[in-house]
Amino acid sequence: MVFFTIANSRFLSLYNLMNIVRQNVPNFIIACPMMLVIASGAIDLSVGGMMGLSAVCYGYLCIWGVNPWLSILLVALLGVVLGAVNTITMEKLQIPAIMATMATWLFTSGLALTLCKAIPIDDDPVKVVAILNRIKLGDIPLAFFIVLVVVLIFLFLEKKTILGKYASAIGGNANAAHFSGINVVKMHFIFFALSGVMAALGGIWQVARMGSADPKIGTNMEFSVIASCILGGVNIKGGEGSILGVTIGTAIMAVLVNGMQMMDIQSFYQNVVTGVVLLAAVLINHLSSSGKLKRLRPSKTRAVAAE
Repeated sequence: MVFFTIANSRFLSLYNLMNIVRQNVPNFIIACPMMLVIASGAIDLSVGGMMGLSAVCYGYLCIWGVNPWLSILLVALLGVVLGAVNTITMEKLQIPAIMATMATWLFTSGLALTLCKAIPIDDDPVKVVAILNRIKLGDIPLAFFIVLVVVLIFLFLEKKTILGKYASAIGGNANAAHFSGINVVKMHFIFFALSGVMAALGGIWQVARMGSADPKIGTNMEFSVIASCILGGVNIKGGEGSILGVTIGTAIMAVLVNGMQMMDIQSFYQNVVTGVVLLAAVLINHLSSSGKLKRLRPSKTRAVAAE
């Protein structure tokens, strides 16, 4: 932020900072449940496709005469159903999470394009939800409060309920978690359902921003969210992660992209820089984990010797 502020004095303005939040609402709200999914030893590649399908379904519900605000609830239920599909495919059919959710991703993104023939739905009933993008409290847009509330809710779920503890336990050792009495299938369903709901709501937010239900709105969202989680300290192998960490990781990614755009850096260079930052984050994560293991080895050796 210091670098981008020096490069462009407009970067640190309240307008630009709030614009960063407004543009990245889906990233923030999807990263929270994604942390639980990854910490539990799984991964969800389907969120981008879910966003596109949710947007298209919302558009059709509106033009069919369903109340726009009721349509949001129905689309959120769709996210729960798709989360259940991911869980069944992974747990009951014993298909690895990366393949199970990739299949859901391809299915939902393809279905979204098929339903509307790749043409965005921009009828007037769809645009009612656009008011969410225009609401402000003073100079602070509604987007900021949406992100704040979602982050606080997931912080509560992580710290004050069993979700955070069970996610780390399952990701650390699923068999040990099962034999200790944790219902692994049920917990994975909860994590994937939360991810599906947030992806659906992220799709609705993009409809509010764009004023149309575009089936392509979730393109590459899964990679952006996963990158934010890794940058926020989530162990891609499972067993470790925090909501606060992924929120910071998402903010770093958002600031990085916005700052480069304000400097008129071309998109392919932006991808290079983002890739280097992500690789550095993964390397630091790996080295710190290795350091922890090294520090633990002497104590384990002493314990064995004592026995």
